[in-house]
Amino acid sequence: MKSIYKCSIDIRFEGGDIKIDVSDGTQLFSFKSGVGFIAIPHFLITLAQIYRGEVNEAELDCHGNSDYYRFSSDGVILFIEHISKYPKDEIYKYQFNLINYLEAIDNGFKRYLNELENQGLLPLKTQEFAHPLGDDVLNAFYEFSEQL
Repeated sequence: MKSIYKCSIDIRFEGGDIKIDVSDGTQLFSFKSGVGFIAIPHFLITLAQIYRGEVNEAELDCHGNSDYYRFSSDGVILFIEHISKYPKDEIYKYQFNLINYLEAIDNGFKRYLNELENQGLLPLKTQEFAHPLGDDVLNAFYEFSEQL
């Protein structure tokens, strides 16, 4: 059966805000951060470590705001808790098939990078410090992608 998982990426080059949405057709999880050049590599590295079984639980601060996320897995299901502190304490829970979730991110990121390349925005002409698609971010994505 074909996966219905979809991923969309929104990265603001000015300011560095990022949003990575993954949907399985019934639920939508958004990973957001105000400091993309830090958050994207941490997000991808954490998911890769969970996939490889190096860790089964990890917590990610959502740089740029007060939210944070708890990721865990039993090897098949990815469990996500989004802990939001503003405007009041809320916990949102999600469950995704681990492989389908990772493949959706991989495909969504590749599609996003191809769009930017077609628009002439990638590769970057110069490496600005803290650019949300600088070499550190792209290298983290390529390492993540190679594992799938």
